[in-house]
Amino acid sequence: MNLLDKILPGKPSHDAFADTMIRAFEAVGVRNLEYREAEFALKIPGKNATVFLENSYAAYCSVPRKERQSVITKLVASFTSIPEIPSDFATAKAALMPVVRDAAYYGLTELISRKKGIRDPDLEVQVKPLVSGLVVGLAYDSEHSITSVNRKQLEEWGVGLDEAFAAAKDNLWEKTDPSRLAGQGGVYWGQWGDSYDSSRMLLTELMYRLSVDGDPVAFVPNRDVLLVTGKDNVAGLNAILKTGAESHFNQGHPVSPDLYVLVDGVWKVYVPEDAALREMSLSLRRKRDAVDYSQQKKILDESHEQQEIDTFVASFNIYEGNDGSVYSLCVWSNGVDSTLPRAERIGFVVSVEDNDMFVVPWDAAMPVAGSLLEEEAGLVPVRYRARQFPSEAQIAQLRALVK
Repeated sequence: MNLLDKILPGKPSHDAFADTMIRAFEAVGVRNLEYREAEFALKIPGKNATVFLENSYAAYCSVPRKERQSVITKLVASFTSIPEIPSDFATAKAALMPVVRDAAYYGLTELISRKKGIRDPDLEVQVKPLVSGLVVGLAYDSEHSITSVNRKQLEEWGVGLDEAFAAAKDNLWEKTDPSRLAGQGGVYWGQWGDSYDSSRMLLTELMYRLSVDGDPVAFVPNRDVLLVTGKDNVAGLNAILKTGAESHFNQGHPVSPDLYVLVDGVWKVYVPEDAALREMSLSLRRKRDAVDYSQQKKILDESHEQQEIDTFVASFNIYEGNDGSVYSLCVWSNGVDSTLPRAERIGFVVSVEDNDMFVVPWDAAMPVAGSLLEEEAGLVPVRYRARQFPSEAQIAQLRALVK
């Protein structure tokens, strides 16, 4: 860290960063950008393009001051040098790449489009489910940008999604030098540095070549990081969780806070058996859920206000108990039409006036009151509509579950 990094503020405000980006775009001739503070984004005039700033802002704040200009230059180039995707599949397929992404990212993007009333099925990004919390998208790769492929583009090519993904995976293999997966002590990390490190968890054959203790476990905290160790390597799991946590929350392009274990060629969410590791892993998931649900709540609140919908969007909160335990909680209030996030515990507010409230673990409450909840269609992370509060008999059953 140099002297400037020590004496000058290291993290600009969102507004200050947006202003910096506007000046950078103006320097290359792009003027009259509209700053959308609520979305932390810039709308490029005359184009159907919006520059979302969150990832670049995170990257800008995480690098040394002398490297920050390169972050700005890269973002400007990605939007001023967007390539034209070839209209024929034979030409385009050589540049197709698979991208592993967080499902919540697409869920929030879809929610923003719905709020604005600009949803176009032809422009929907094409993705396939990979494992809980993760999807695989299809991208056209160029020197300065990674452009998502939409439904309209596939129809123009006249190919199905599976064929396009097969070509993309073949390209990923061709760009993957196995020696770039370095390792020590049964822990491996990718060193490709091409924005597709996380995508390489798709190359399960490569995962099985690694010398790990037990089934391979992968951590993809952001698109530029792939960490792998063995299920039975406690020290290795501890190392990748600590390393990945920092990059997931403090760098751009976050993917997932979860661990994934490879069993019979299929990835599954993995929660460690070791108590300390399990709490470390769950803590990352809680923290990420808090971010996603907060963003989702903000968009839903704005949408409900626009449409005059009287539905309470409940918050996802994290608390610490008297015994030191940490847990997430949502509140289900009597007489309030609500939409609830999926939390570890539910606080039932029977009467505000009488201060009558009690807390029950979510999984314990569902057999009693789960039939009153309806999963909201198309929301990621998931929410449940609660139009009706539990009956007196159900409340009595729920009270008996209080620990």
